[in-house]
Order: sequence, then structure tokens, then C-alpha cells
Amino acid sequence: MPGIRPLRLSAPPATRGSLTLSALLLTTALLLSGCAKPASVPDAAPPAAPVSTAQEQPAPGAAQDAEAARMRETASKPHSPTTPDDAACDPLTGVLQGQCVSMNQEKTRGQCYSLRPGATTTKKDKKGKTVKVTGRCQPQSLIYARCRTDIDTCRLGDTSPVQWFACAQRNGATTRTPTPGSVMVLDANKGRGMPTGHPVYVEETCPNKDGTWTLRITHTNYDRQCHLDQDAKVRFNPKTMQVTFLTGPWGCWAKDLKAMGFILR
Repeated sequence: MPGIRPLRLSAPPATRGSLTLSALLLTTALLLSGCAKPASVPDAAPPAAPVSTAQEQPAPGAAQDAEAARMRETASKPHSPTTPDDAACDPLTGVLQGQCVSMNQEKTRGQCYSLRPGATTTKKDKKGKTVKVTGRCQPQSLIYARCRTDIDTCRLGDTSPVQWFACAQRNGATTRTPTPGSVMVLDANKGRGMPTGHPVYVEETCPNKDGTWTLRITHTNYDRQCHLDQDAKVRFNPKTMQVTFLTGPWGCWAKDLKAMGFILR
């Protein structure tokens, strides 16, 4: 009706306080009795994503550095035919470590060399003048090579190294592949004082990473005085059949000498 205010039901402040306390007590009782709905618990966080294996691997640059360090450490070790890492390479000679093949003939080495200087005699020259003549020293290079290998074939009188190789080649006893225990014959070279060639005994063969070979050789009469050059190292290129001395008395000048091949037992 006009002029009449609507009735508002409102509990006095004291009553509201008591209702709030009653509601709290009722809720607590229900929770203890198991009838009240428990407060919602946030969903458990999803499991952490597995760490990527790519993250566990070292960066490419680090892996390369580690590999390079390993190679340097292996290559710095003294060369030995028993080195297990066949991929390691001697930084100076290029030799693939663990691949060398050698002949163990220490007893033969001693038996085949005993220096005997040539005897000096006198004779008349064409003008009737007396002159001194010195004979050959021993062992000559070919004599020594025959002794080391026990190869007694192709004796053609005073056989030269070139003649020996040609005869052995006709008999199928030569190869172009370095072989321990064989005789490598250097071709005739008048400019270097080898008009009949020169034989060397192959003690050891080592393949190089670039396709060449490092050979350990022994030979006599390199100075025309029948002295012994033992365990010299040479590099042999099978594509060009050229030999370069790396050590020994010939190391300072013997570069790219032509090789005929290797005489086998």
C-alpha cells in the first residue's frame, strides 16, 4: 500500500554472528563424519618430460676436439708393430701404426757382414808405369743381398743387380708390392754412380695412409767402400715406383730414385 514500507527480515548483528559460528561448527561436524565433500585438490603436475638425449651428448665441436686429442695422444707414443690402434698414424712418417710386417733375422744380419777392404797390388799400365790397384772390397751390395735372402738363382757370371732382377722377373720371382725379406732393386742411374743398379734388403714394410709405403732397409757398398747402412728408412710409391731415402747416408740426396721392383725368395 502507498506509504507502507516493505518488511525486511534482517537478523540483528548479534544473531548473524551466532549463525556464522553455527555454520562453521556444522561444517566441521560433517567433515569429521565423512558426509561433507572434501575440498578439491589441484591435479597433480604432469611428469617432467624426459631429458632429451641430444642434450646429454657433447656438442659436435667438443666431440671433434676429444677425438683429435685422442689421436694426438696415440700418435705421440713410440711406434710399435703391436700398437692396437690401427687407425692411428705417425705424424712424421704417415705410417699406420700396428700394420708393419718385419723379418726377424738378427742372427743372419751378423753372419752376412764382415768388412774386408780390397787388397792393394801394383801393375804396369799401358805406358809401362807402375801403378797401385785396389781390388773390390766385400761384401758388395749384391753379395750381401744374396746372403740375407739365401736367393742363389740367376747367377750369370758377374751378375749386376739389373741383370739379376731381369732374370728373376722372367722366372716369375718378382713383385711390385713391398715384401719383408725381399730385395728391392734400384734401377740403373749413371748420374748417381749406379750404372748397374743397386740392391737393398727389405727388413720391414709399413703401409702409409696416403697409399705409399715406409720401408726399413739395409744395404752395403753405398759409399763404394762396402760399409753397412743398417735400418735406413725409405718411402716407396707403388704408383710411380719411386723411392726416397728418409734416413741414413743417402737421406740427404736420394730422392725419387726409380725402383724396378722386389725379388722374392
